[in-house]
Amino acid sequence: MHKTSEDLPAWLIWRGNDQWLVQLAIRSGAKETRADGEFDGRLKLFVKAPPIEGRANQTIVQSIASAVGVSKSRVNLVSGLKSKQKSIVIEMPREAATQLIEQLASIGH
Repeated sequence: MHKTSEDLPAWLIWRGNDQWLVQLAIRSGAKETRADGEFDGRLKLFVKAPPIEGRANQTIVQSIASAVGVSKSRVNLVSGLKSKQKSIVIEMPREAATQLIEQLASIGH
């Protein structure tokens, strides 16, 4: 089901059918929303919005969609609704791997 490649960071997994799984380590209540390296095999993402009433989750989806240039409907939170470890699926073609890595790692920069 999940396919990995030596060229991909641990936090990015190709699932096939134009789906990328992005594993995130979240810190909410930050000064700004931005990516900041990796933590425990996950992309570390600081989120400005508080984890109240789903605001942080909405900010995460919106920030990722904006960074990779797709609509929010193509970015789905698939696990970790109330956790600091979340998984997101992004609908993009396999050929977008390099672009996707660069765009996600540069959120907020």
